[in-house]
Amino acid sequence: MKSLLIAISLFLLVPFFNHACSMYKVTKDGKTIVGNNEDWISPNSQFWFEKGQKGEYDAMYMGLLNRFPQGGFNSAGLMFDGFANDYLEIGNTEGKRSIPMPEAIQHVMKTMSKVAEVEAYFSTIDLSILERGQIVFVDESGDYLIVEGEEMISGSEAEQCFSNFYYSQIESMEEVELDNVKNGLDFIRNNEAQATLDYTSRVMQSMQSVGELTQYTTVYDLQNLKVRVYLFHDFSQFEEFSLDEYIKKGNHSVMIADLFPKDASGRANYEAFNNPKNPVEFYEKMVGDEKLSEEELEAQGFSWIFNTIGYEWLLYKNSPQLAIQVFEYATELMPNNANLFDSLGEAYMAHNEPIKSKKAYEKSIELHPENEGAKAALKAINEYLNGG
Repeated sequence: MKSLLIAISLFLLVPFFNHACSMYKVTKDGKTIVGNNEDWISPNSQFWFEKGQKGEYDAMYMGLLNRFPQGGFNSAGLMFDGFANDYLEIGNTEGKRSIPMPEAIQHVMKTMSKVAEVEAYFSTIDLSILERGQIVFVDESGDYLIVEGEEMISGSEAEQCFSNFYYSQIESMEEVELDNVKNGLDFIRNNEAQATLDYTSRVMQSMQSVGELTQYTTVYDLQNLKVRVYLFHDFSQFEEFSLDEYIKKGNHSVMIADLFPKDASGRANYEAFNNPKNPVEFYEKMVGDEKLSEEELEAQGFSWIFNTIGYEWLLYKNSPQLAIQVFEYATELMPNNANLFDSLGEAYMAHNEPIKSKKAYEKSIELHPENEGAKAALKAINEYLNGG
């Protein structure tokens, strides 16, 4: 299990789009195909479809249970995806509009078809949120736009790869040290490019992550508005549909795992992760018999993993009791982590257990006396218990 833990730790810089991924686009013979690997610890991803109003484009988005758009495309053949990166300072914000990123992306998807339009629009926006991330857009013609916080880079090469690095910080792709990019470049060099779903799927298979973190892969035909989907790094089977097919059903969402039959290999991972009978079994198997110290667990990002998944149960699956089980397990493994006790306190309160919530917050303050958030929560609990 140690190799899986190390693999997970590679993807813990997750400030904006919450996960790492890789992407490839090819334009040939008038066609543009784009592939995308979504790498993350949670399989709880979904597609949602929004029918455009009069004069607007229809759109499909993909993301986690919080419905933050991680990627997607519209009926004009414009697609996008986001990448989490290392910190890069942003200074060119003066005089620019502050717009929430989901709102900006939705505006683009509803009203724009070309990356030139996207570039003009984003040049007016304060992109401070992208100090640890970037967005890549590709349109039907094959033109692409990389939106970093400090600058934007456009191009129209027949083939291009994208992943968790800043194009503004390299002279050539040979400088990129990411294994998924290296593997993808090797594949591209040794194969003749084809603007087909099959070929692009093979490229994405070469670029999937180490440690079985590629939860799903999408491959877009931007001319015919088709999407091919692979589940949990299994490239032996796929589901394929057109944007129009799902837009006809109106505004709705679908869990990506639910597109696949019950016996699909990726479904087993999905069911194990979302096991309501034992929500910590998935992590028990992940940790295994390694007997890792709290310091090792912290270094490999487990406090962040437990918080992320515990809050899925708490906030998006409306299951505070199961969130409590996750956070109790986490605090047993990491008894000196104040943040996890904060989370446990919040889950107890959501489950109407103020006494246990109080004890959790008190422990958090004991571990971190300057924790003002825990102090405020504890004050509110005491007032509640005293009938205030």
